[in-house]
Amino acid sequence: MATDDLHDSELWPVPPAWLMACDQCTSLYQRMINAREAVAEAELTTSGSVDYDPFDSGLSAQLALGQHMGREHTDLLPDFDPACPRCTACQEDLERPARSEGAAIYAVTAAAEHRARHLIVPSALTVRL
Repeated sequence: MATDDLHDSELWPVPPAWLMACDQCTSLYQRMINAREAVAEAELTTSGSVDYDPFDSGLSAQLALGQHMGREHTDLLPDFDPACPRCTACQEDLERPARSEGAAIYAVTAAAEHRARHLIVPSALTVRL
């Protein structure tokens, strides 16, 4: 499939400049890119019945980078996107009275990690996590 055939929601975003100023972000971002490239190569060179990413390394790399960004760079993350259903769910979770301190911390963490994903993965993937 050519890049021209992709919908805007499927295009990988250019990371913000501040991401490349953080050694940990840079390392995790490179890990994510390497995993994407390995999966793309496997798709081209193996049969259709093979799981191209059997250990979910691509998703794991995305999550690791999102977790780091959500912990260390919260103030640099974008606001919630009103067009994103997952952002709406995160906001609702934050507004709901927490049943425990752990639940409140989880809601804040999950929301930050989701907002980070808007910077590093196509919008078509942000609705899932």
